[in-house]
Amino acid sequence: MGNFVKRLFNGVVVLLAALSFFLVPVGKKTTAQHCVAIFTTRPAREAAAEFSTVARRIAAQVANQVGQLHDAHAKPPPQVKPAPSPAKPPS
Repeated sequence: MGNFVKRLFNGVVVLLAALSFFLVPVGKKTTAQHCVAIFTTRPAREAAAEFSTVARRIAAQVANQVGQLHDAHAKPPPQVKPAPSPAKPPS
């Protein structure tokens, strides 16, 4: 019962925080509107574009390295030639 009450209380706190983020004005705008205004500036968009370019390059390098490791460990085992059949004794 104690865990349920604690989780319920935490849920109420998160709900109130989310509502205040979107509904309570801080100055002329809500906190959400301030965040939108900050992250839609030209420098922020340029930074996001640069981060995404670097992230794509890193992802390609990681995929290349993983592919190389996979290929190195996925080689088929060497072919073993069967032993020659023993000579049949004359009948």
